[in-house]
Amino acid sequence: AADAAFQNIQNFAKTTPFALGQVANAFVKMKALGIDPSNAALTSYGNTAAAMGKDLNQMVEAVADAATGEFERLKDFGITASSQGDKVSFTFRGVTKTVGKNSEEIQGYLRNIGDVDFAGAMERRAATLDGSLSNLGDTWDGLFLTISQAGVGKVFKDAADGLTDVI
Repeated sequence: AADAAFQNIQNFAKTTPFALGQVANAFVKMKALGIDPSNAALTSYGNTAAAMGKDLNQMVEAVADAATGEFERLKDFGITASSQGDKVSFTFRGVTKTVGKNSEEIQGYLRNIGDVDFAGAMERRAATLDGSLSNLGDTWDGLFLTISQAGVGKVFKDAADGLTDVI
């Protein structure tokens, strides 16, 4: 299951402006915090992060905080919140929407922003130099992973260890 999840993370990272490590960290954080780490959720939060010029993990952390009633980090994404009893009102781009003060409804509201307001933002950012460099890095990392898994990695490791000793 871990291999399948990692393969999915690698495939997802290839289509985004975010580096493999960033996507993997976001997936792990989401899973650990009880947030749906599906491709749909990653895409939604990734769209918001990409549109706002932020790191994917910043958005995931903001969502995780919001899901537990902490709304401060959402301000980094232009979203303000005020809580009244069992309801929370979010204001984004001058529009206020009130939802239940529970993880499911809060995540639903935040996913809607990525799915509607910022739909396609990752694709647009991936088409820039920033996205191309990120994908180059992912390809480079994949090459070393393939080399390592093929057994040649030990030769490179021993050479690097030897060079370290010489230096």
